[in-house]
Amino acid sequence: MFKLAICSAEAVPFAKTGGLADVTGSLPGALKQAGNNTIVIMPGYEYIFSNFRNVIRIAENIKVRISAVKEDCFDIYKINEKGIDYFFIRNPFYFGRENLYGTPRGDYEDNNLRFGFFSRSILELLQSIDFKPDVLHLHDYHTGLCSFFLFIKKNISKNCYFKNTKTVFTIHNIAYQGIFGQETLELLDIDRRHFNMNELEFYGKINYMKSGIVYSDKITTVSPTYSREILTPEFGCRLEGILHTRKEDLSGIINGIDYELWNPEKDREITENYNSDSFSGKKMCKKALLDKLFRKPEYSRPVLGIVSRLSEQKGIDILIKVMKEILKEDIYIIILGTGDEKYMNMLKDIQKIFGDKISLNIAFSDSLARKIYAGSDIFLMPSKYEPCGLGQLISLKYGTIPVARRTGGLADTIIDIMSEKDVGKGGQGFLFDDYDWKNLYCCIKRSLLFFKDSTIWSKIINNAMKCDYSWEYSAEMYNDLFKSVVCR
Repeated sequence: MFKLAICSAEAVPFAKTGGLADVTGSLPGALKQAGNNTIVIMPGYEYIFSNFRNVIRIAENIKVRISAVKEDCFDIYKINEKGIDYFFIRNPFYFGRENLYGTPRGDYEDNNLRFGFFSRSILELLQSIDFKPDVLHLHDYHTGLCSFFLFIKKNISKNCYFKNTKTVFTIHNIAYQGIFGQETLELLDIDRRHFNMNELEFYGKINYMKSGIVYSDKITTVSPTYSREILTPEFGCRLEGILHTRKEDLSGIINGIDYELWNPEKDREITENYNSDSFSGKKMCKKALLDKLFRKPEYSRPVLGIVSRLSEQKGIDILIKVMKEILKEDIYIIILGTGDEKYMNMLKDIQKIFGDKISLNIAFSDSLARKIYAGSDIFLMPSKYEPCGLGQLISLKYGTIPVARRTGGLADTIIDIMSEKDVGKGGQGFLFDDYDWKNLYCCIKRSLLFFKDSTIWSKIINNAMKCDYSWEYSAEMYNDLFKSVVCR
């Protein structure tokens, strides 16, 4: 159907810091299944070449003009992963570091150069492998300048290699924009005439995400609700003004999840597999989880699970206020995650008081995460904002009922239950609106009330597990978008 080049700073299984990698690791396969010729381009982080031995070099010393006085080069490496060709831009100076973006002390000071180089190199790589894409699909600020560099190439020559290539820019989280000092203009040989409020300038600095917004043909976010939210001052992070100028080209497409990776029927990490036709195995998973984390647990108590980064964005501040009240109930709370030190310390203080009801696991563990998804009854996601959210999609598949704030992708994927009638209409979760601990408390209490009726709760679990948020639907939506931009 289309030739697609997906460009991202990270992709599973090669490099991951967050949900961006899950998307760019799964979406390409779904797009290929839909009939597209799809490739992925990403930085060649040095550890990739030691962890994946079958990566091969296909070109070397590809020159890239960084500025009027600086030229760099890179090698091109390639691997086929699940039928998709991944291409890596290898330059040890820029990408030979321990982490992707920085250290615990902060971002790398030269990220402007690193991802400026990456954005320029994408176009050089495509010409080197002679892949002329119909659509260049750019993800987040790390690739934002690529749309600007393509714009410049097309303006210099109407017959340039990419004359028919269109660009789609996807915003995964507008809070992370790639904002750098004005010296970046000279370092990357960007003409100052583009440094104005309608183009690259952002409060006296250059903004890579703004570049993607201004110069791409279409802009997407990772859920329909988030695409509307970022047009407001509350969620737009000072980019709502420029987004309003592109409102007609902005849309939201919900992320999917890979049911080959997240499926209680196949998951080897959980005690007993189960599905929507017979979820008795879920009870065994709950028993095993409680036995693992608590002494002499009461299996009839509801288990509230949390797998999350422990930060304000994820609602940990209001959750902590709720816990002091909700833990007075006969419940268990299981928390897995790392994050802001102040929240980790506050949770440790709560654990000292309610140690027999709370299991606090300050770590990242894929195995324990899966056990929490399978063994919990309720999954908490009280996010302040959530562009799409992955946790609720996984919890639904595992029959663990989400309690969440009505924001972003949570609002698009959770069908709220206020009464038994809502269960009959497919309800599979509980939502609250205003970001306040009292509203979260009432929402949790509402879920616990329904939990007491095992017949109704079984119907809710069934509704949840029958939801389909696979990538096939999302790929179909992207195909429609690509068609609209290529054919216009």
